[in-house]
Amino acid sequence: MAIPERRRCAAIGYALVCGVLSGLVTMPAHAAFDGVPDAAIFADHFAVLEDHERALEGAPAGRPKPPSISTFVLAPPVKSLPPLPDIHEVKGIEPRVLLEKSECLYCTPGAAAAATGVPVGVFENALRLAAEQGWRAGYDEMRAAAPRAAPPHLDEPEAREAYYLRYIRRIVHGWQVAVVHTLQAKGRVTEADAERYLAVLRRTMPPSGARPDAPQRMRTGWVSDKEMDWLDRRAGTARQPKKRLADKDAKRIAERFTQPTEEPKAENEGIEGNSNIIPFARIATGYADDVLLGGARAFLPADVQVWSRTGGQWTLDAAKQRVAVSGGMAWPLDEATKIGATATWGRGWRDNAKPWGSETLLVSPFVSHAMSDHVHLRAYGGAGYRSDHVDLASQGLDYSGSSLFSGASIEGAWQFGALRFKPAGHLSLTRLQVTSDDASGEARSRGRATYKNGFTYRLPETRFFSRIEPFATVETHWTFDRIDREAGYANVPLKSEFSGDIESGLLLKALDNLIDARLATGVEDIGETGAMNYMVTGRVKFSF
Repeated sequence: MAIPERRRCAAIGYALVCGVLSGLVTMPAHAAFDGVPDAAIFADHFAVLEDHERALEGAPAGRPKPPSISTFVLAPPVKSLPPLPDIHEVKGIEPRVLLEKSECLYCTPGAAAAATGVPVGVFENALRLAAEQGWRAGYDEMRAAAPRAAPPHLDEPEAREAYYLRYIRRIVHGWQVAVVHTLQAKGRVTEADAERYLAVLRRTMPPSGARPDAPQRMRTGWVSDKEMDWLDRRAGTARQPKKRLADKDAKRIAERFTQPTEEPKAENEGIEGNSNIIPFARIATGYADDVLLGGARAFLPADVQVWSRTGGQWTLDAAKQRVAVSGGMAWPLDEATKIGATATWGRGWRDNAKPWGSETLLVSPFVSHAMSDHVHLRAYGGAGYRSDHVDLASQGLDYSGSSLFSGASIEGAWQFGALRFKPAGHLSLTRLQVTSDDASGEARSRGRATYKNGFTYRLPETRFFSRIEPFATVETHWTFDRIDREAGYANVPLKSEFSGDIESGLLLKALDNLIDARLATGVEDIGETGAMNYMVTGRVKFSF
């Protein structure tokens, strides 16, 4: 019995040694780090995906007007105003007609003489010369009498001359108004073009102190053809066409192209600190879009549209930054359907007890279809890749991940006078799976349903502001998350929650669109425990 007992003990010892050796060889590679992947990986991925979806919102349905959040290659052409004839080139204009149609009660010779102290004959001769030889002859006749000006209420010679010069510029301005009314009455200009001429003239009242090098309208009161066309184009975005098109198909297509635009949701950016990379990224990508793409746009087909967007977020408390750069291209299949693709590159990093860095690439094709003049659909799907590196106290971990995502949205836009109403619904699904040679893997699936209401009201433009638009946006989100972990940790229940965002603010353009500003305030993530975030943002752009 001794020998079998020894053999049995030897066999057991041999099996234990083999088991240990085989265990060392086949030990899972994930055993080096006993924990779940860093939560920043998934938070950053879903944030970059939201930036990607915002870039998709910039893609047009059918062929609408380009949204303001994007930089498009091709803008719809604006028909130039025809040159306005001079006074003597319009048949039937007499001094009496100039006075009746000038819309100026103080432009009669008697009123002008009483207000300026210049003999009434000067203004009568100016009216006759303007009707016979043109506005320049009439202006020169009045301008020569400037040294004799003696307005009753002014004593200083310089003030008298400045007052007189403004007065005669106002007279010439009235002559041009009379030319437009005369041409309209004779049927030589359409009602729509006449309204465009008069809209420019109402905004170009001569100032009080013109300089010798100022534009012609500031020196003489007569708006030149070049100035007229430029000022009309500047106000073209706010002008609604009144003339009916004879061709029903052409009218239907033109109306479909004109869709109200949608402002982007404001990013929650930090406002203090000295390491915010987001403004510099936006400047760099904007410069690249203008310089690098600018030269290539001429080689693109006429119907192709290209746009770009730069977003990101910076949180001061966690020293975390993220920048996302997106670009897209769209091709029309017909007047209502468009296909295209959008790509987003994201870079994120964090500097605290556990430094972390990431890189993301998302690509998705899409199709959009205009169901009517006011409603359009968009559907997309795509895939992405990301890499992450997290530094722990004892080691560094590398993760790689792949994602699949899809979504669909329906958007509407209606305008009631100056009020624009823009409801929208969006449903999206995404799944991200990360793996590592040195740690446990994890997969997260997220679904989100969003309903959004946007309101914009356009106030009348003033002499200083060419655009004043208060706006308000309300969003509600239903989000559910599912977590599947590779290691045998406790099961994570399905997470489902409602949240909302509220934003309001003001859009401004001033000084001939030199300044483009957006001021906004709001509350984000209402409903999420401990995640409510109060936000104030400001953006100012200068056009040079």
